[in-house]
Amino acid sequence: MKWKNILLIVGLGFVASACEKQDSSIFTTDDAGIYFQMVTMSIYGTTTEYYTDSLSSSFASVRASAKSAVLAATVRTMGKVADYDRPFKVVVDKEGSTAVEGEHYEIDLDTLVVRAGESSARVRVRFFRTADLMKRTIRLVLRLEDNEYFKCYFPEYKNTNAYSSTGVMIHGNLFAFSVSEMYTEPGYWTDFGTEFFGNWTPEKYVVVNSVCGLTPTDWSGAGYAGAKVQYGRFNFFALAVQKYLQEQADAGTPELDSDGEYMQLDPSYSVDYSRYE
Repeated sequence: MKWKNILLIVGLGFVASACEKQDSSIFTTDDAGIYFQMVTMSIYGTTTEYYTDSLSSSFASVRASAKSAVLAATVRTMGKVADYDRPFKVVVDKEGSTAVEGEHYEIDLDTLVVRAGESSARVRVRFFRTADLMKRTIRLVLRLEDNEYFKCYFPEYKNTNAYSSTGVMIHGNLFAFSVSEMYTEPGYWTDFGTEFFGNWTPEKYVVVNSVCGLTPTDWSGAGYAGAKVQYGRFNFFALAVQKYLQEQADAGTPELDSDGEYMQLDPSYSVDYSRYE
């Protein structure tokens, strides 16, 4: 099987001159190719696309009750579409990763296939909402490897198929996930929330949001007409959080704050942890 202008498909930006009359091929092989490619932007009305080899995500934008989130990387193939399923090989790049399997994420690397009649597939990873994400970003790097069905011909390619654009080089055989959950104290908490919830910490912030059904977006619009976060509601919110914390303490599963101590609100809404003394 002869491929013509194969680099056109992956957006390398190299193309045979349109002025040439001869039938010249850039790449020739009987093997199918595979590479990571996530589209970040498409220019409306054109065929121009831009690509990336990484994805950053934060649990700060996910509802507080969510314990995990699934992210995915897309792989695309080069060559003819097959009428049978074709497994492809992905491994975790240990050198480039800081995420710990079973603690920060889970992934099934044994059932990855490009389905019959298709030219792309997704590699899904479930990331867990762990406490350390409030203080650091973890990184998981996946690496494509050759197998009997696919070859990784292009370790790098240009991040756009626009030939007039210089672009930057990105990886075709590597894809990196970066996951965190880092917050900043809302100004409305600083100004008004302390007398109800006590001093702000990321851990307490998540508990308050979870119990009260709030999001960082709600806090950013706090105090405005129609906003969910209002000074007049803080007493109700604090009572609800106090009730939750007391229930957790009574059940033998007390909530801990960032300093490792039992989570407390303002003294007016204190939680009884005397059973642990």
